Amino acid sequence: MTIDAQTFIDALRTLEEGSDAGPIAALFADDAEISNPLVEHGGKDGAAAFWTAYRGTFDTIRSEFRNVVQGDKIALLEWVSEGQVDGKDVRYGGVSVLELSEDTIAAFRTYFDPSQIGRAVKADVG
Repeated sequence: MTIDAQTFIDALRTLEEGSDAGPIAALFADDAEISNPLVEHGGKDGAAAFWTAYRGTFDTIRSEFRNVVQGDKIALLEWVSEGQVDGKDVRYGGVSVLELSEDTIAAFRTYFDPSQIGRAVKADVG
């Protein structure tokens, strides 16, 4: 199976609508690099841990993609995610970079301001 941005988006939708990290983790190479401003993981097991923790952060979450740029070995995704954390509304956005081989994701790096999540939760508490 050829991996591209849409394959990743479809697997992310499955994760966000349920809680099974298996389908998205299966897209990653055995030696994949996975990171965001808060954590770093490696490999297929690291991908499973990363996506399980991601989904576990939110009561509900849904990502919408504003821009997707697909190249031969890279995809850039600009996104906004909305959901709830501990019953409080959260909305944050960022950019993800996928480094692709023919049949796996070799690296996933996502960039966002982590304080956006904390601000949204704190604003409702105050």
